[in-house]
Amino acid sequence: MKLGLSVVLVALAGLGYAQGPQKCTSLRVRRNAASLSPQDWQSISTVLQKMDQDGWMSRFGASHDRLFSRVHGNTCFFPFHRRYVLEFENIARNYDPNFVVPYWDATQSFRQPASDPMLTAGVLGTNGQGADSCVSNGIQANMQFTYPNNHCLRRTYDQGTGIGPWYAPEIISSYIQSDTTLAKFREDIEYSIHGAVHLGMGGEMDSGYAAQDFSFMIHHANLDRLWWDWQNAHGSFLMYDGSGPGNTPASLSDIIPEDNSVPLGSSTVESVMVLGYGNVCYTYDTSRTPPEAYPSGQTNAGVNTSAPQQQQQQQQPQQQAQPEQQHPEGLSLAANPVLSGSSIPASRTLETSRLQSALGMDIMNRFFPGLGSGVMSRKRRSYKEQPADAAAGACQPRRSIPFPPRLTPDWIDMHGFDPDRVEMFHKNACDLVELLNNSTYISPY
Repeated sequence: MKLGLSVVLVALAGLGYAQGPQKCTSLRVRRNAASLSPQDWQSISTVLQKMDQDGWMSRFGASHDRLFSRVHGNTCFFPFHRRYVLEFENIARNYDPNFVVPYWDATQSFRQPASDPMLTAGVLGTNGQGADSCVSNGIQANMQFTYPNNHCLRRTYDQGTGIGPWYAPEIISSYIQSDTTLAKFREDIEYSIHGAVHLGMGGEMDSGYAAQDFSFMIHHANLDRLWWDWQNAHGSFLMYDGSGPGNTPASLSDIIPEDNSVPLGSSTVESVMVLGYGNVCYTYDTSRTPPEAYPSGQTNAGVNTSAPQQQQQQQQPQQQAQPEQQHPEGLSLAANPVLSGSSIPASRTLETSRLQSALGMDIMNRFFPGLGSGVMSRKRRSYKEQPADAAAGACQPRRSIPFPPRLTPDWIDMHGFDPDRVEMFHKNACDLVELLNNSTYISPY
């Protein structure tokens, strides 16, 4: 009898494992930071001050610095930071049970980042002041840290009093649609908007202990949102390919790196892959809600092993231009509503319709396969064709999309990136910007 019961228990345990983490009974919603009220920011400030007094801000900075080389430059970049920001959120909720980390959509002010409402005296604060570049206003005004030494929260804009342009939403949209592996998407994001925001703000954010600046948390919450949108767009919830934290082939059973300063409970990569399951009980305000059932039938490459034809389509991104093309787990890429790097639904709609009208099939297949083949051939139009004093109601002069910034040599070296590979990815982004600027496309951003 005991043996029979043991067999049943083992079988049930195995079944539970096969089904993956349990679905969350409730979800908290991470909101766009731009939508928060002054009262919301005051509540966040109160929590951050208490966490700093108890040493948590310095502990997060220290742990991120010590783990730096293991969680950057490989595919664990996404799972680690998802788990890391979640841990910050969980600890913060001990001080305020209503605390939820918002996300900072840095594409909203990509043309002039220093004018972003987040970088004002009532929110994240402005540029650092004085010889030490200390941030003297905002939710972390005059905050002091103990790691790696006693110092203030520092910020030094990359252009002195301003910040150079960041990555346009259209570039991120292209990554979401055209990248068919997580390894490729990780490189595109880590070499682009991730580094651009860190470097643009400078100071604390341009260091291994950047997590001491709350900007880090809301920036990485946004990158997590983009990853979630990418997962939904391709139906690749369990895709985890490329290299893991030990420069070994990535495996869902990889243990997410952790440091004693901020223990993460020896979490596996798989435990954080799907929002709404296990302990990952949150979602994003403008993203798709978690799937009704935990995904199954995937390999590390995110391909449904029971559907060879789907696997072939996954390996051929140019075929994603067909709106009814099926992807792993039966999701149609073109049917997914979040195929844009922007968090603003109205802007997404304009972006989609204008791209489809302005670009030919070859360009759409290369950069925006999720939007179909486009309905018009690509045309070239010069700025000079549009008079600067165009009358009201007539065609107005367009603003070119600025070319994205390069990562600095020091940043590339700090992360151990291959400089030639980083340059190749940057050139690809610049190619897209040049194509858009030379077409009839008018950016809504």
